[in-house]
Amino acid sequence: DERARREMISSAGDTALDFLLKILPSMPVPPFDGVREGLVYHLSNLSMAGFKVQKEDIHIEIAGIRAATTKDADGNAASSQSKAVKASELLIIDIKNISATLDDAVWSFEQTYMPYLKGSGKANTKLWDGAIRMKFELRRRIASESDDPVTGEKRTVWEPVLCLNDRFCSIGGIDLLIQGGSRLAWAANKLASLLKNPLRDYVVSVIITVIKNNSAWLVDTLNQSLSPYWDFILRTADIEPESLPRLARHHVTKADSIVEDEVELVWRERLPLGLNILTNDESGYLKVIDLPRGTQARKVAQDKKLDPNLFKGAMIVSVNGKRYGPDNQVDLFAALKDPARPKSILFKLASEDDAKRLNQLVERPHSDMSHSKEQLPSATETSLFTTVQIVNQGEIGIKFGSSPDNFALAVSGFVRDSDDRRLHNENEMSCISENDLLCRVNCISVLGEKGEGKRKGLSVLEKVGNNRPLSLSFVKPYIHTIVIEREENYGSNVGGPSELLFSDMKSSSTSSDNKIILGGFSLAEGVAENNDVFIGDNLVFINGIPVGAGCRLLQGSGPSPKLFEVIDMMKQHSPLALTFARAQTKQASTVKSYLTASPLSLDIESAQTFSIAAPDYSQIGLTFTTGYNGTDVVVKTISGVEGQFQRKMKQTALPLVGCKLEALDGEAIPNYVTSQLVVNAMSRQWSANNRLELTFCDENHRDNVRKCQDSKE
Repeated sequence: DERARREMISSAGDTALDFLLKILPSMPVPPFDGVREGLVYHLSNLSMAGFKVQKEDIHIEIAGIRAATTKDADGNAASSQSKAVKASELLIIDIKNISATLDDAVWSFEQTYMPYLKGSGKANTKLWDGAIRMKFELRRRIASESDDPVTGEKRTVWEPVLCLNDRFCSIGGIDLLIQGGSRLAWAANKLASLLKNPLRDYVVSVIITVIKNNSAWLVDTLNQSLSPYWDFILRTADIEPESLPRLARHHVTKADSIVEDEVELVWRERLPLGLNILTNDESGYLKVIDLPRGTQARKVAQDKKLDPNLFKGAMIVSVNGKRYGPDNQVDLFAALKDPARPKSILFKLASEDDAKRLNQLVERPHSDMSHSKEQLPSATETSLFTTVQIVNQGEIGIKFGSSPDNFALAVSGFVRDSDDRRLHNENEMSCISENDLLCRVNCISVLGEKGEGKRKGLSVLEKVGNNRPLSLSFVKPYIHTIVIEREENYGSNVGGPSELLFSDMKSSSTSSDNKIILGGFSLAEGVAENNDVFIGDNLVFINGIPVGAGCRLLQGSGPSPKLFEVIDMMKQHSPLALTFARAQTKQASTVKSYLTASPLSLDIESAQTFSIAAPDYSQIGLTFTTGYNGTDVVVKTISGVEGQFQRKMKQTALPLVGCKLEALDGEAIPNYVTSQLVVNAMSRQWSANNRLELTFCDENHRDNVRKCQDSKE
């Protein structure tokens, strides 16, 4: 037993040491942003690569036996019998004397008050006297089930399994050393003193999150290494296997993605915050509905590598370091409306259930999805066959080639007379289009697999093609090939493969083969959104013609056109060169600001300007409103636009929605790939070649055509 005890303690210690030295140092530390005493700070390039721990500082308590992982002079692990054992604390791992060095961290700060000082540089951070405690509970799970050969009753065999129950981390001391000298050394030193405690708490939270997110590896390894000792552990702990609680779904040792409970974002542009806020939530707090596209809020979140949808339902906790409770939400609202920048806002993220509840409360139609099934015709809505009767002598007037799958002859062109009209009855022949499939000649089927349809079609036409009247029946093709080439319009490039919405479907209920189905289209980012135009920006010039605030900038230009005249002007011009003006960050304001999408008053003389180019008005993705003075033209909302993939595929008028993607650039899609892999491959091909060739198959239409292979009209 003593030997088993030593091996068990050593195995658990090795596993814990491997976890700490392999997982923690490899995990990046997200940027650290916030505000304290009027200073908006930022700390990034943080890494746990300098994390250090020694095996002798790891102490294990398992089944009531507490021991260090080091051995005494006789080669035995120093151990002692501990308190009565609880299944919820069967294994406790304590790690002491942890140290870490975080070198070359990048820091910056900005004052939120006069004189608006700012600075940046690098710093070294040292942590010491750290400690981590991890508690593991013992539960039971089903190892196997079988039928009793005598009674026929089901027998269940259980096995013990460890789960992470709790984790704790602390850091005893921290030093933040600013590198080099600076004329703002006093501010940097103040920043260093201010950041010590928040940075320590932040690193602690990162370590705890890393342990939880990666607990699957640790727990799996511990279960594997301790599995030979379960009988010994249960006897030592005096625990009956039947008394162990069952493993529940939330105890499964698969690590889920964990997000921080609180996230801080910093706004620096003197523009609308861009937050859609619910002010009458039953909790009494202001809550975020969403971060609309084209807003500063969405850009700030994306710059921090965060999904804007993460903030749906989030509660606004503080502004510029000041926390607000349910009794002073009016003050919070006023702080949000204050146009001063930079502005730091702390959010408490919503639970999944709370986010769903709020979404149902404010649910509205999704504007980013085009109703593609209504816009594109379905092949099953039209008659399957189109029949033409040729009664006049002479050529048939139709050119044939082979269909892509060699199932039939396909129309490749038409013979025209001297007036460029199709032969025979122009109206009747106009019902036939290129790529239509010839399916019957005088009621004789000319369809067939592996080229049989082509051979039958040529043979029958050779025999009866000169007979009159001649009846030819056609069906629309079920294989469609679309070629899309990148459009470079005045430096703007709208859309791409991400416009295509695919879904994964099983080929049949008993098959594991996957097929990729086109479900519709999503709207693309317009030219304005691609060029970082924000809600609240002022439009001042259209192709050099002053509008709105631009008329105040150019003396003698006369009054600004009305808003509807400005819109008409943009619709009539192609291409478009639009110039926008944006208030400077430090510009003072004497006009009340707004929370979401109301227009700010603009001092055009001191504003910064920038321009964008677009092929036409439809590609901009903006709606406008008038400013408080009734003449300024201000961006009100930013929306998606139809990108070149959607436009090209709609121009074909083919029933592509609901079709299976058969091939990409001539390469067949394997039946084991997922839609995400296909979209990734499309994006790579699109970036490399500026061209994509997509082949779709309408399987329902194909099946209907093949059912008619041997039928009569």
